[in-house]
Amino acid sequence: MKQGNFFSPQRDNFSGLSVHKAFIIAIISFGAVFIMLCINGIFIQSWIALICSGLATGALVAAQFFWFRQYVAGYVQKMEKIMLTIRRIQNKSNYLDSILQDSTDIIFTTDIDGFILKFNKGAEMHFGYSQENIVGTPLKHLFVNEADERKILGIVLLSNKSTNEEVPMKTKRGEILLLNLSISEMKNDYNQIIGLVVTAKDITEKKKLEMELVKKNELLSKLAITDGLTELYNVRHFYDQLTKELSRLKRNPDRTLALAFMDIDHFKELNDNEGHQVGDAVLRSLGQVIKVCIRKDVDSGFRYGGDEFALILPDTDKAQATVVADRIQKQFGAFKFGRISLSVGIAEAKSGDTEKSIVKRVDECLYTSKREGRARITVEK
Repeated sequence: MKQGNFFSPQRDNFSGLSVHKAFIIAIISFGAVFIMLCINGIFIQSWIALICSGLATGALVAAQFFWFRQYVAGYVQKMEKIMLTIRRIQNKSNYLDSILQDSTDIIFTTDIDGFILKFNKGAEMHFGYSQENIVGTPLKHLFVNEADERKILGIVLLSNKSTNEEVPMKTKRGEILLLNLSISEMKNDYNQIIGLVVTAKDITEKKKLEMELVKKNELLSKLAITDGLTELYNVRHFYDQLTKELSRLKRNPDRTLALAFMDIDHFKELNDNEGHQVGDAVLRSLGQVIKVCIRKDVDSGFRYGGDEFALILPDTDKAQATVVADRIQKQFGAFKFGRISLSVGIAEAKSGDTEKSIVKRVDECLYTSKREGRARITVEK
């Protein structure tokens, strides 16, 4: 039979009772018999009565002792379970605290009034504050715009919802970080909000790269539709824009649209005699004059090809287009590039016009100017 310890009483193989319990029952039974004999008047000598009285008292003491021992054993077992639970909770707390501290992500907590309680290593690294320096500081001191703080805290505290926002915040040195910020509430066992948990990722570099990519894409798109020499739009974009303006005109028949073609007179002669550098300077000069003389973000200027240029003039009739062309002629003539001058043809869009039909009419007006002596403006009748 395996020997039990003090808190694990040994059991009898036959009766299933513990030896201690059997002993207590025997003593109590003996005491009961003695008392019954006394009640029935049976003579018992004094020394026997003394022994029996002592045995009865001992039985009661033993019973109380063994009951106390079992009570203590149960209490010790309960305490061991409680201590084990406490150790597990403490280990879990240490583990979570280790994760919090070692994370390179920004994590910190605040109380219900927005004062910082905890600042992990990731937050220290990004903001430049130590845990000791930042604890007790109002959260709003980290925001670039206090309106952002009020907005975010309002969402969390008033609606009891977590929020995720891209927010600029400032470091100890005043540098601006763009953070993907997530804030949620901390609650106690009674489901009451006792503070906030803030987690964030630094997306400053990511956003910077995204903006650079957007700018490069915009530049590529611009280069795809721009003539590199004159910085006007190219012929491909001319037809795209003309299609859009004719479609707009069909939807709004009361509007007007004028188209002008321009050709540099004697350009081939100058290019052959003076060289391509001079010729390029002439083309660039006309491009700058066109930009100055048309309405920004309304009219469009194009290098149609070679020394030929085009204008698309929305909400403009033939008379108004003639004024624009005359202004361009005069400013371009002020450069005095030898015999160089400018011939112009103008047409106004009609109902049912297509890209091909209006281009054909304005092209005919241009060649009329060329045939009739150059340096003139011909307007479709």
